[in-house]
Amino acid sequence: MRLKTFHAKSLKDAMLLVREQLGEDAIIVATQDTEGPQGARVTAAVEQEEDPFEEFATADIDVLETITAALERHGAPPELTDRLVDEASMAEDADPTKALTYALEEVFRFNPLPANASGRPLILIGPPGVGKTVGCVKLAARAALQDLQQQEDDTIDHRKSGNRLPVNLVGADKAKIGAMEQLALYADKLGAHMVVVSDGKGLARTLEKLPPDELVVIDTPGTNPFNLEELAHIVDLAEASAMEPVLVLTAGRDAEEATDLAKAFRPAGATRLLITGYDIARRLGSMLAAAQASGLALSDIGRSPRIADGFVPLDAETLARMLLPSSPKAQGAQPAP
Repeated sequence: MRLKTFHAKSLKDAMLLVREQLGEDAIIVATQDTEGPQGARVTAAVEQEEDPFEEFATADIDVLETITAALERHGAPPELTDRLVDEASMAEDADPTKALTYALEEVFRFNPLPANASGRPLILIGPPGVGKTVGCVKLAARAALQDLQQQEDDTIDHRKSGNRLPVNLVGADKAKIGAMEQLALYADKLGAHMVVVSDGKGLARTLEKLPPDELVVIDTPGTNPFNLEELAHIVDLAEASAMEPVLVLTAGRDAEEATDLAKAFRPAGATRLLITGYDIARRLGSMLAAAQASGLALSDIGRSPRIADGFVPLDAETLARMLLPSSPKAQGAQPAP
């Protein structure tokens, strides 16, 4: 048997979708009529020749219902929920975490941010208040920790020996003096090098002078992507040199709003989505919607505003455990309540 879920405004409309897509032979295995944007839901099954009904396990229905309920509670759009549940129904493992992991791998790309200079400079972009400055510092701190671990048998003190951390923080937020002061303070504590620039030309000149084998993280001003002047400034910075823009968004937004933001930032050329604010919002449906609609790879997630807590690199299994409320904590990230 093949299972598939259908969302619609009413049970009648959902039943019509079942008949249209699965035919008259479809078997209705579960229905739910809820208030709010999710509307009605119908889970149906259609028999396949190579998979007779008597071999179909009732537990499989429970697995899909568990996944569907979790995605709905996270506020995932109905169309995305349907697709993920449809993919999960093809997983070989009759376990919610494994089935959802399989579905997430089929629908999304995962590409965690590097802890060192393994590629182009990273430039964090996004709307105001999403934690870009703190994010830059967290990435620098992660690099610092890795550097110390590599030298754990070495007694050299970077500050006393005159050496510095091979990390460069670049501040390009000329409109927010406090952010630059905060960035400078953390750079000093970490022993990282910091430079402040005002535009794309200044950023290009700075990047030319920095060692190519060192991590470079660039902070940018909070940007309204629907304001052409502000968006143009971010594009100017992002195109100043060969670098990788990373879009930063906070969890818990409305799914459509998050999707609109992700699409609006497309001119800046972001390739990954860095999620912050999970400790407060703890709903990830909007971030899933934004990543899918914009084609961004899911990279990392911030579980706390504290620098020491860093970011949790995302992969399909980690995300599945965070989405399913009964799953154990994934790599230290708090699961949904």
